[in-house]
Amino acid sequence: MKYVFFYLAITGWTFGLIVHLLSIADYNAAEKVPFIWLLHVGIFIVWLPAVLMLTKNKELKAFRQSGSLKQLNPIAASKIFFGQTPTWLTIIAVAGFFYAIINFVLFMTTSHMGVPDIKNGQYILHNHGKLIKTLIEREYYHYKTNEVRFFSGHWLLFYGLAAAVLFPFNKQTKKAAANTT
Repeated sequence: MKYVFFYLAITGWTFGLIVHLLSIADYNAAEKVPFIWLLHVGIFIVWLPAVLMLTKNKELKAFRQSGSLKQLNPIAASKIFFGQTPTWLTIIAVAGFFYAIINFVLFMTTSHMGVPDIKNGQYILHNHGKLIKTLIEREYYHYKTNEVRFFSGHWLLFYGLAAAVLFPFNKQTKKAAANTT
């Protein structure tokens, strides 16, 4: 079953990457294919098993019981969380984490902390009902695409981390198989 969730995470990450790259090119894939918003739901489908796996992680349990959790450094954490994960997948997961932070900051600064909307036939950017500015049609669609970029950046984070945690192949099993052939 771990394989199914791993491949679902990889599939979600791949679709998230495609949508994200299209949004960077100022193409709003959600406008043409609205079901991509189901990628939100998919995160919960892969994260539940990932969290359950982490709760069963013996190294993490031992680390928690040792009382060293407060002194956890990022290198030690990555070895615990991604111990059986190949380096390339660990890099994708960790890079996705940092990229999501950068993407969030870029979104907040470029969107002026506002949401594009159409009120009374007029394109506007507002924050909780407070008008930030009136938009022309091209700007409105750009801000809508910016929202997709924001969400797809987070899809990359969550699906990448889930794939790394759910990686179903054990390094020791691979080494043993290689030695017997």
